[in-house]
Amino acid sequence: MEEMILVKIRALLKPGLGVAILVSSTVLGCTHEGRNPSPIKTLQVPFDDVLKQSSITQNVTLAVGNTLKVRLASNYSTPYRWAPNTKVGDPGIVEQTGHEFVQPTSDALGAPGTEVWTFTALKAGATTISTSYASFVGHDPKPTCTYTANVTVQ
Repeated sequence: MEEMILVKIRALLKPGLGVAILVSSTVLGCTHEGRNPSPIKTLQVPFDDVLKQSSITQNVTLAVGNTLKVRLASNYSTPYRWAPNTKVGDPGIVEQTGHEFVQPTSDALGAPGTEVWTFTALKAGATTISTSYASFVGHDPKPTCTYTANVTVQ
């Protein structure tokens, strides 16, 4: 709990002339993660993990109204992509509100970028968010990596 103390200070600059200065200071506690959790949480998977693991699972706990960003590395210089529309186990608990591809920060040819999905926590409960990394070339491409986020909303 923060307490605000207001202190009035009088300073005499010249005899007979006073100036009142109002000073406020925060006495108890600064912002603390436990008291004021961030309304945005981020789950991230680097490209090495996407290439080396066939299945990736992460867990996250959100409060109702929080935003979740899922950032998965992706290389658009190949025919592989993450499915843009994720599968949400219970769309009444978490809703996908956005998806974008963020270009690589490196100028290196073939450098990976990042797919970013944005979700909003709607109500308390538990659900999953999943997507897969597969080639868009061919008739029935098998995913090379699947991603699942286990989401708990409190």
